[in-house]
Formats: sequence, C-alpha cells, structure tokens
Amino acid sequence: MTRSSLLALISWLALNSAGLASERYQSHESISASIRLFLESNFRQHTPDYVIELVPIDNRLRLTLCERALEVFLLPGSRQTGYLSVGVRCAGNQPWTIYSQARVKQFKGVVVLRNALRVGSVISANDIEMDRREISQLHAGYLTSADQAVNKQLKRAGAPGSVLSASQLNEIKLIKRGQKVIVRTQIGSLDVNSRGEALMDGQAGQRVRVRNEQSGRIIEGLVVGSGEVRIPF
Repeated sequence: MTRSSLLALISWLALNSAGLASERYQSHESISASIRLFLESNFRQHTPDYVIELVPIDNRLRLTLCERALEVFLLPGSRQTGYLSVGVRCAGNQPWTIYSQARVKQFKGVVVLRNALRVGSVISANDIEMDRREISQLHAGYLTSADQAVNKQLKRAGAPGSVLSASQLNEIKLIKRGQKVIVRTQIGSLDVNSRGEALMDGQAGQRVRVRNEQSGRIIEGLVVGSGEVRIPF
C-alpha cells in the first residue's frame, strides 16, 4: 500500500469513527434546543418581552443517545428571571441527568424620573416617563403605570432615569388633624354642606373622623379632596 493510500484510509476511518461516535451520543445542540423550548413555553405565558441566553454545555461531556424525548425541569426554588438552574433528564434504557444554566432577561415598561426631584417633591405627569427595563435587575415594588406615581410625594431625592418604586412614595395628606374642612352630605338629590374640624390626618379615599362645628357630633366620612370630606348615604 502506498503512503498516499494509507493516509486516505486513515482519514476515512477517522471520519467514519467520528460519525459513529456522534450517533451514539446525545448532541449538545439537541440538549440546548430542548432547554430553550422549555423556557420559551414557560415565559411566553407571562410576558412577550424576554430574552433567553443559554450557558454552553461543556464540550467534554458525553451522554448516551436517549431513545426518548428529553425531560427538562427547573430546580425547586428557582427564580422567575435572571440566572436559572435547569435540569435535563433522559428516562431511557441508559438514564442520565445533567444540570445546566440559562439566563432569562424579562423586560417591562416601568416608571422612571424624567427630571431630578428633591425630597418632598410632588410628582407631576411631566416629571416621569415609561422606560423598558430588565426587571430582574430591579428592586421589588417598581411601578408599571404613571398613575401609580402622579400626585405622590417623594421620600428621597431622585435622579433623572432612576426607577421609581412604591417604597419611595408617600400619599399626599389632603386633610390634616385640626384643619377646618367642608363636610358634604348627599341625601337623595339634595347636597348638604356643613363645616367641621378634622380629628385625624387623611389621604384620598381614607375614612376620617370629623367634629361638626354646629352640633359638636363626631361623624366619619371619606376624604374626596383637599379639605373636603363626603358622608356616604
């Protein structure tokens, strides 16, 4: 056999042995595809705006080709977003289980400050805007609607572009204890107004106690505006 013929034979054997070996082992591409399909089916139900990044499987790993469909599962206690530990199981005649990682980035529109505001500032619609952010990077309590921030008071200063959370905001007190208030009572089609003194602070929609100036009687009503209480009937 000539040298060239020998080299050709060696190349043929190498190619065919590699092909036979690949047929005996589960391809990493099929494992990654199963993980991606599983995660997409889960997260598609919660939000249409997400990105999945798979951590590559170690090239040295050799797993017996599974004659059944691969089973993918999340480990108990796994987070909803961020880095996830994912298990892949073969329940065939030669079972195996491996664990891999994936990063799921989930995005939502959240409320951010458009302008720098000082402590105690009352937020207006012009002070905020909606911005797309990865929520796994945010603290709990982020706001997803401008209505959740408008007419609220900042507990601490905020920089432009910073994400607002519920813990940063205070409801504005529309009524303060000792304040003179208007008490509105609607009886049928008749709207009766009287004056009273607030016995407690109150925010919009809260129930407060008020002492009627004329009768001295203590009544309870809903805060409906600045210095205004309505008695429901």
